[in-house]
Amino acid sequence: MTTEIRINDELDLENPILIEGLAGIGHVGRNCVSYLADNLDAEKIGTIESHHLPPYTIVEDDKTLTPLQNKVYQMEVNNRDIIMIEGNAQASSAEGHYEIAHRVLDFADEIGAEEIITIGGYGKGDVVEEPEVFGAVTGQEVQKDYSSYGISFDHDVGQIVGISGLLLGLGKQRGKKGIALLGETPGFLMSDPKSTEAVLQVMEKILEVDLDYSQLDDKVEESQEVLKKLQNLKGSQGEKEQSQQQSSDLGYIG
Repeated sequence: MTTEIRINDELDLENPILIEGLAGIGHVGRNCVSYLADNLDAEKIGTIESHHLPPYTIVEDDKTLTPLQNKVYQMEVNNRDIIMIEGNAQASSAEGHYEIAHRVLDFADEIGAEEIITIGGYGKGDVVEEPEVFGAVTGQEVQKDYSSYGISFDHDVGQIVGISGLLLGLGKQRGKKGIALLGETPGFLMSDPKSTEAVLQVMEKILEVDLDYSQLDDKVEESQEVLKKLQNLKGSQGEKEQSQQQSSDLGYIG
């Protein structure tokens, strides 16, 4: 097996848009697409399987085994078909990243999807109290299309690693247009619900839907408590280092 996209039934779509969100920094992409699928009653229509995915198998809650795979969902929003790709893993090699991206783009060609939205996280390496959502686009005309959704294009993102960037970069070569939405995140949280919420608020505007954030509220509160503790720890370490430096300086001067 190389990379296979298995769709349960034949699709009949009208001007579909493809949305991708796989595991990554802060799991922002995966969590956003999973939340959209749950809250907008998306139907799981298929899977993506590849030998380029990491070599492990999922043990489900009922202790049965499931091969590692990404999921494909379909839903209709405001008379437009939406196809979403969500999952727990990306490829474990550069070759695999490219192969999976090309196969997803082949699938986009097959279903007639000319617009792509990819979702990921942008790690800052520090605590982020109010995360922004950064945008990177395939062309200036796309930036104009997305300029009214609260997306920041004034940022210093220099590269996007993984499928979120490759789908757009390689897709552009095929004439597709799209945007990468990158939720600002510390980079050291396994899962960042605050950044997820920020991106979901943008997606809410793009798709013109109303989302219920109650399922996220507790997780956001918990994550903020973790960040406060990290800030306090960092502050204490900073004061200690400063005190040691001052002591060292005084000793040298005396």
